[in-house]
Amino acid sequence: NVLPAMLDHMARGDMPNKGQLRTIASASLEEQKQVWKKHKPSKADPQVSWWSVAQGLTKTRMYARDASFGDDLAQAYGIAWVEDLFAPADEDSRYTTDVEAFLGAQQEWMTNNLPKKSVLVEVNGWGQPELPKKAERVYGKPTKSDCTAMYLDRDGKVQSVHYRVPEAKKAKGKDSGAGTDGADDAGIASASRPDVTRKGIELIGDLRT
Repeated sequence: NVLPAMLDHMARGDMPNKGQLRTIASASLEEQKQVWKKHKPSKADPQVSWWSVAQGLTKTRMYARDASFGDDLAQAYGIAWVEDLFAPADEDSRYTTDVEAFLGAQQEWMTNNLPKKSVLVEVNGWGQPELPKKAERVYGKPTKSDCTAMYLDRDGKVQSVHYRVPEAKKAKGKDSGAGTDGADDAGIASASRPDVTRKGIELIGDLRT
């Protein structure tokens, strides 16, 4: 779907590139109409800045292929997948521009599928997971006593890393009481479920266009 006025202008030989045309065609006709008003050609400047038109219509895309949730949560969050008609035929090109709904569904899926000894964490400004205090990230093969942190990366994908919390040292001359049995649990309890949706929207920014 491309605005007729744009098509008429393209027919005169002033064409956007493939990427710009893809962005334009993905927008609604009403959105195209509003942007065209600002950037349509004039006698003084008969050539269209297709880059500006595409920028005005650019939206963050969250792809179905990156979603861990299924059709049930997609429906619950009102996500309607749109097919990218310019994508290769053998690729799942379905996407949504409703970032908040996508991240909300991902968040709920993680909550519903959180394994034992696991927590949901936020990511920092560099897109790295913020582990519980004193936690040490495990880069090799995890052991049974290690914990798991699940989070959403900058593309909105569900990711996980393993970590361990060092055992607390026993105080000299004192009975440690519960001892260190709760060491692993302490790491889990220290991280509450964050508002991943709000944080995720801030971090994703314009990485998906």
